[in-house]
Amino acid sequence: MKYIYRIFVFLTVILLLGALGLTFMFMPRGKKLDDNKKIINKEANEPEKITVFNDDEDIVNILLVGLDSSAVTYEKDEDSKRADTIMLLSIDPKYDRVRLLSIPRDTYYKLKGYDNYRMNAAYARGGIDLQVSSVEDFMGVKIDHYVTVNYDAVKELVDAIGGVEVYTPEYKYTDPSTIPPLEINFEEGLHLLDGEDAVKYLRIRKIYKDQDLDRIKAQQDFIMKIFDKMKSPKMLLKLPKLVSIANKHVETDMNYGQLSYLAYYGVTLDKENIGMKTVEGTTKKGSPLYFVNKESATYEAHELKRLRDNESEASGEDLNYTEEELKNMTEEERAALEQKIRDKELREKLKEEAVKEENSTSSNKNVINDEK
Repeated sequence: MKYIYRIFVFLTVILLLGALGLTFMFMPRGKKLDDNKKIINKEANEPEKITVFNDDEDIVNILLVGLDSSAVTYEKDEDSKRADTIMLLSIDPKYDRVRLLSIPRDTYYKLKGYDNYRMNAAYARGGIDLQVSSVEDFMGVKIDHYVTVNYDAVKELVDAIGGVEVYTPEYKYTDPSTIPPLEINFEEGLHLLDGEDAVKYLRIRKIYKDQDLDRIKAQQDFIMKIFDKMKSPKMLLKLPKLVSIANKHVETDMNYGQLSYLAYYGVTLDKENIGMKTVEGTTKKGSPLYFVNKESATYEAHELKRLRDNESEASGEDLNYTEEELKNMTEEERAALEQKIRDKELREKLKEEAVKEENSTSSNKNVINDEK
């Protein structure tokens, strides 16, 4: 059995999208990610949604799908096409809240048009369109955009940012069934992990008391370490390499304008505002499936909406202070406030760019349709 690092796909997606998005700032207007990328759940005459992540817009839901390209000796080729990671990324730009809800790949779901299958079989059967519609049906939410990322990006990504320093337990493990064979040999202590060792670290499971939950916690801590590291101005020097990785391993229906705002939004977001959770479910003896109550899944998927609707819980941050309040602030507090104001102003600029970019895309498509 292979143990794939599922939570880590969030990190990969955000950083690689960030690379693409920030690149937009330095590119001529009108350059697209890939004109051949499909728009999900879209009829030919249906107008495209302009998602700019602004305060007036509803919560934005993005489906993140991690595709595992590795293989094991006893698996068929079809398995390698399945989605190994499925996550719902919900963003509430009005109150600066982000929530990542993980849907276990073995979740029991009756795939439309097929026999009973696991949730991750949707991608193998019908690509991203069927995966999106399946999650929408299962979670009771509308998905605005999608992102797929190949796991080959993980090793390259960690190497590109100079590695990550983590405390590792002593762990030795060999799995000859994987292609290539997996060999883990960690000594206990603080280590700077390169891409290859980071992948191995994120796959550790059996050493933990509560295997899956403890591994997820280790992966989330790893994500936060890189989240902090990516806020360094030095990371701008890494953009060319990150863009190269993204172009090879990431597909999305978002344009550069949307990616640029999403990238800056992620960089300026306080990590305390990022919530991570796995959809709760149960297992049955003798079955590899993970059984989730659909009503419970829908409830979890709408967590940010409940917070937004409850003004007492989602009150937003007021950046307007009286002169007396400003005088009583420390130098550090004033500097932090000034930075938040600058961040807000830049976000407004990026929102305008995203709208212009999307309108330009729609205009070009209308011209093409008129010529046909």
